[in-house]
Amino acid sequence: MNTFDKYLLKKDILLKRRIEIDSSLYEKLAKLSDIYDASVNKLVNIAIIELLKTENVQIYERPQNEISESHNFAIRQTSYEGMEKLREKYGLSLYKLTNIAIYNALDTIE
Repeated sequence: MNTFDKYLLKKDILLKRRIEIDSSLYEKLAKLSDIYDASVNKLVNIAIIELLKTENVQIYERPQNEISESHNFAIRQTSYEGMEKLREKYGLSLYKLTNIAIYNALDTIE
């Protein structure tokens, strides 16, 4: 693996998707976007890539009275196709899989 592959994602076709994200997860991603050189959109894509690598698909304890907000994202085509396979394998919606991916990624820094 070269240095650039280690730190940068290769170009991919981006698919525009509207995805519901739990508001508390989105707020944490927004704070992280101030720390890292990445938008919320890129952070979501990285979280999805990590979920596809680990397949750590465990339902997390969603806070009571949590609301979900719809946000527009540009999801990498290869990641979206991988999420479709996970959806079929585990019987979970893309909304739930995306929130699990974000939760798992945030859990590694807390």
